[in-house]
Amino acid sequence: MNQIVPTKIVVIHDDIFDEENNTSPILVSLRIKYGESNVILFRHSQQGLDYVLDNLGKKMVVLLDRNFHDGKEIDGIEVFEKIREQTSLVYVILVTVSKISEIDGNILKKLINKDLFKLESFSADYSQIIELIDEAVQILDVRVDAVIEDWIVRHPPEKREQVILKTKEGRSYTMNDLLDSIRKQTDVGISFEKNLLKLAVELFSRQKLKMDD
Repeated sequence: MNQIVPTKIVVIHDDIFDEENNTSPILVSLRIKYGESNVILFRHSQQGLDYVLDNLGKKMVVLLDRNFHDGKEIDGIEVFEKIREQTSLVYVILVTVSKISEIDGNILKKLINKDLFKLESFSADYSQIIELIDEAVQILDVRVDAVIEDWIVRHPPEKREQVILKTKEGRSYTMNDLLDSIRKQTDVGISFEKNLLKLAVELFSRQKLKMDD
């Protein structure tokens, strides 16, 4: 049976937790569905951003608040932009208490052009937000980097650190290095991903593949 690497759900929000009742319906539901260790809450935007940027080698979906009560916090738009400066492979769901129609057109254009996964009102039923997270996770699981990661984890740790690729410049890459390069969208990662897709199409055109291959 193939081992599937779990997706980290990173929640960056300062008002998602009910202090009085010491609970949050969204967090409870997510932790039941995806596991306690895979749902991480940050109430400070910079801390959440730092975690995302320090863990770009992992599959992640980010549930991000647009505005934070503390004026010293960087807002969600800036957090999103800083994530996009590093990678396009982290799916970000931005939630806002504002009506979508009230958001400045230039901001909406920026979110669209930089590939925001979804924009949702935080006043919506929380189950709708969870559905968006589920959708992002499902798409992540069939993406090339996720398939490569699932293949890598089926190998023993020592094998993952063996060199499997050398570039013309003499740089060596292990399985883990290649995955990290793909997630960070480096030149080597992009090139390897494209070549792998070409090879997969070529193999598929030559022979019938079983669904479990």
